[in-house]
Amino acid sequence: MMKKRALFLAIFLMLSLASQAQINVYMGGNIQGSVTRIRGNEATSNPGFGVGASFVYWEFEYWFLKTGLDYYNRTSSILDFPDVFDVEPLGPDDKIRITYNEHAVGVPISFYFRPLESGGNTLLLTASLNTLIVAGLKASSEEYGEVALKGTDVKYRVKTNLGLGVGYQRQLDEHMFLNLVPSFNIDLRGDKTFNSFTITVELIFGVY
Repeated sequence: MMKKRALFLAIFLMLSLASQAQINVYMGGNIQGSVTRIRGNEATSNPGFGVGASFVYWEFEYWFLKTGLDYYNRTSSILDFPDVFDVEPLGPDDKIRITYNEHAVGVPISFYFRPLESGGNTLLLTASLNTLIVAGLKASSEEYGEVALKGTDVKYRVKTNLGLGVGYQRQLDEHMFLNLVPSFNIDLRGDKTFNSFTITVELIFGVY
């Protein structure tokens, strides 16, 4: 009888400790609005967007680490040679305006720092390293129409992207947070490299 009571007491204590343990794994989702600009001659700034799933490891009070899977849609136009339309330029000035629309998926690794906190409000500083894989690239012009390239047709399909941001975190519940982060992001390499000013709205909630 005493052994049964001791067993029940041990199970109760374990469950009690587990219920009070700190949650350090969070999941959630994000949506992004951006203004994107391709690096090239006389580039235009165009709206873009993104969506994604977030996975957060939050062990320490003043910083946490995020990864996940994101989708990006980015557009901009530049003056460029019409090679993408299989047209040979006639001279060094034979450039036309071409609009490029890129679809890509990314696996970000982001560090979130929380230097200032007041109640449920926190200042966020972010730094990210993002590996982008181009899923498709579409080029269009008034002269030659439109051509769509699959990701496998793009020479430098894998790109590296760096980002820095300053944002805000609001605690909605004990284990639920809303992050609002404006950031500047730059592609380091690729067939077509973009600079983007992005605003990310992200909701995360504790799962373990």
